[in-house]
Amino acid sequence: MAGDKSKAGDASKPARVPSRAASASQRKAEPISASSETGRKTPTRKALAKAIKKVVSKTTARGKANVAKKTAAARPRSARPVGGSERITPSRRMTPKEITQLFERFREANPAPTTELEYSTPYELLVAVALSAQMTDVGVNIATRKLFPVANTPQAIARLGVERLLPYIANVNFTRTKAANVVATAKQLIELHGGEVPRDRDALEALPGVGRKTANVVLNTAFGEGTMAVDTHIFRVSNRTGLATGPDVRAVEDELLRVVPDAYLQNAHHWLILHGRYVCKARVPDCPRCIVRDLCHFPDKTPGNAPPLEVAPARTRRK
Repeated sequence: MAGDKSKAGDASKPARVPSRAASASQRKAEPISASSETGRKTPTRKALAKAIKKVVSKTTARGKANVAKKTAAARPRSARPVGGSERITPSRRMTPKEITQLFERFREANPAPTTELEYSTPYELLVAVALSAQMTDVGVNIATRKLFPVANTPQAIARLGVERLLPYIANVNFTRTKAANVVATAKQLIELHGGEVPRDRDALEALPGVGRKTANVVLNTAFGEGTMAVDTHIFRVSNRTGLATGPDVRAVEDELLRVVPDAYLQNAHHWLILHGRYVCKARVPDCPRCIVRDLCHFPDKTPGNAPPLEVAPARTRRK
C-alpha cells in the first residue's frame, strides 16, 4: 500500500515544462536529414560538383603520367637519357679537322673493320642482317651456324619453307615473322633476280622484311659501297660526340654522308658501330679508355683516370 501511495504521489506531481534554452538545444540536436543520423550533413550540389571535379582532375593527371611513362618506354634507347644525364646532344659540333682526326685514329686502331655477323656470300649476309633486328650479332651467329650448312642459297631456303626453317632460328626473336620474310625473300630473289642479291637500293628495299638499314648494310659490307647504316649505336655516338647530330636515324645518316671524308666513308659504319658497342655504351660510356675522348664534345663524360691514348696495339720493342 505504501508503494501504491508513492506512485500516486508521483503521478500527482505536475510535469516539468522545458525552458526556452532547452527547447533550442533540443531542436539543434534533431536530425536535419536522413544522412545526419551518421553525424554528417547532406552535401549541397555545389559541394558535390567540387568533389567530382577534384576526382576527375586527379584521374586525368594520373592518366597523363601513365601515358608519359609509356611514351618514354616506347622511345628508342638511343633517344633516351644516357649516362645518367638527360643530355645526349653535345655542347657543339665537331669541326672538319676534328672529324678527320677521329677517323684517322679509328683507322690506326682497326685498319680493316667489318661486321661481327658471320657470312661468306651476299645472300648469307642478307639473311643474317634480316634476322638481326633487335638481336645481338652473337645470337644471330648461333642460328646461322646451324642454318647455313643446311641451306645457304635462295633455292635451298625456298625448298626448306617456313615450318622447316623455324627450328634452325628458334633462338631468334619474332621467329615466325622473320622466317616468313626470309622464305618470301628467297622466292622473290629467284623469280625477279635469278637467285642473286641485287646491287640496287630500290630492289633490295622491295624485298620482304628489308628496310633502308638492311639495304645499307648489304650495299656497304657485301658490295663495298659508301653507305651509312645508322643503328642505335651509330645514332648515339654521332649525337654524343658532335660528329653528326639529328633527331632521328635518317637525319643522322644524311649528316654523316655529308661530313665524313670520302677516304673513310666505306669503313665509317663499322668503326662507329664497334665504338658504340664496346666503348661509347648507352648507360655508362667508357670515356676513360676512349681513344677520341679529347675530340668528343659530350659534356657529361664518365669520370675516371684516363690511360694514355693508344690508337693501336702496343708493340714490343726489339732488344
